[in-house]
Amino acid sequence: MRASYAVVLGVALIIVPPSVSAADFETGMEAFRAGETQQAFEAWHPLAQTGHPDAQHALGHMYEYGHGTERDDAEAAFWYEKAAAQNNAEAQYRLGVLLDNGWGVPRNRAGAAAWYARAAQLGHVFAQHDLAFMYLKGTGVPMDRVQAYKWLKIASQSRADLMAKHLDHVSKTMTPAEVREAERQARAWLNAQRL
Repeated sequence: MRASYAVVLGVALIIVPPSVSAADFETGMEAFRAGETQQAFEAWHPLAQTGHPDAQHALGHMYEYGHGTERDDAEAAFWYEKAAAQNNAEAQYRLGVLLDNGWGVPRNRAGAAAWYARAAQLGHVFAQHDLAFMYLKGTGVPMDRVQAYKWLKIASQSRADLMAKHLDHVSKTMTPAEVREAERQARAWLNAQRL
């Protein structure tokens, strides 16, 4: 059985060599950094069509901001969703932003919260922040100050400068027991990430 697996794997590598995709993606990155956005778009589009998550995210970004192509939030959402489904945290976050605001897609706060949550679980600090505020306001999720504080506390590990004021504000709306529970949950999440 091991020999047949090697043959199948070998064939897959011949059909879609990872180094070609990586090289093509890097070609697009170099073009993008040089301000040659149309060239970057042309390098990434075929990769995105074959399922390359970073190229899909890059196309989403290009459509969202009009780099190398016409601005089109619906097309951005299309590509972000493909990359997001493959655990690209930035694509998950950007898709959440589009859904949260109804840009290019029907506004769907519950859908936005779900994508923010996925990106937050992958460590995306701005998704953690936005998810916290959804919990704080009860937008797209049930209102839950413990969850709001927990996600702000987690985000503060990366961006204390942005989160301190928010943590202070939220803590003033909570009981001491709620703050302790939120702190416990945040520590548990952070400890699990270190394993």
